Amino acid sequence: MEFCGAGSVTDLIKNTKGNTLKEEWIAYICREILRGLSHLHQHKVIHRDIKGQNVLLTENAEVKLVDFGVSAQLDRTVGRRNTFIGTPYWMAPEVIACDENPDATYDFKSDLWSLGITAIEMAEGAPPLCDMHPMRALFLIPRNPAPRLKSKKWSKKFQSFIESCLVKNHSQRPATEQLMKHPFIRDQPNERQVRIQLKDHIDRTKKKRGEKDETEYEYSGSEEEEEENDSGEPSSILNLPGESTLRRDFLRLQLANKERSEALRRQQLEQQQRENEEHKRQLLAERQKRIEEQKEQRRRLEEQQRREKELRKQQEREQRRHYEEQMRREEERRRAEHEQV
Repeated sequence: MEFCGAGSVTDLIKNTKGNTLKEEWIAYICREILRGLSHLHQHKVIHRDIKGQNVLLTENAEVKLVDFGVSAQLDRTVGRRNTFIGTPYWMAPEVIACDENPDATYDFKSDLWSLGITAIEMAEGAPPLCDMHPMRALFLIPRNPAPRLKSKKWSKKFQSFIESCLVKNHSQRPATEQLMKHPFIRDQPNERQVRIQLKDHIDRTKKKRGEKDETEYEYSGSEEEEEENDSGEPSSILNLPGESTLRRDFLRLQLANKERSEALRRQQLEQQQRENEEHKRQLLAERQKRIEEQKEQRRRLEEQQRREKELRKQQEREQRRHYEEQMRREEERRRAEHEQV
């Protein structure tokens, strides 16, 4: 059980001037997220909801991944999933495709797309398309070019890291271990110095708003972490054994937060289902409209062809009548000439 008193990365962004984090802070947080994801992916688990709100910080600026409520365990023989789940703005294109195509699948690399969006969130204060309705964002993410950093102030390494995470074709997207070797992650400044900076910032923020207004978080990990707490487990998803004083002090708060989280998750799922149904209804209505338009076009074409055919017949009858009239007159003229002779 571990107390994450500094809140989430989203809280950190909101409490930072300009709603943008320093590049070295972003690099440190991204590396810690990658370490956690590497451990999950090695155990065939997809997190499926990587975003700023699900990355917590301890008071010593350690990074923790939380909210495994929508994570997925992959079978040893089936290395892909096709369930449409996650948070819209951070969702990978291949995950969104599962809503429209039952045969579409995705794997661990969907977490890396979400990491890239989270990196943009840390740099710019919000994920791309956040000013749009979630259903509109779901429509645009697979169709728009991959997002990029808006400002040119960021280093080439950071921009390259974003591009590596946000490769739309997931089969060409680098794997977790490859991103761990990316220069933006590999060539970081001193970790201790970055953590000291983050801790100082966290402490200053607490003093400004007061301990009473502090939102407290508690990271309890997952059941699998309790069962498989081996020495190779990274600190970013470490679960400390035993019941600590902190656990006793915040148990009531944890239970209340858990109940609220479950109620909120149910509401979100119901809302998402309603929106998905509305989206499908709109798609069906548009499809029916296109079918009706195609029928109308065919009807008009057939009507035009019928009229053209009728016109041709009328022209042929007129030509025949004109020809017969000419022949009749010619016959009368020859008869008249014959009678005169």
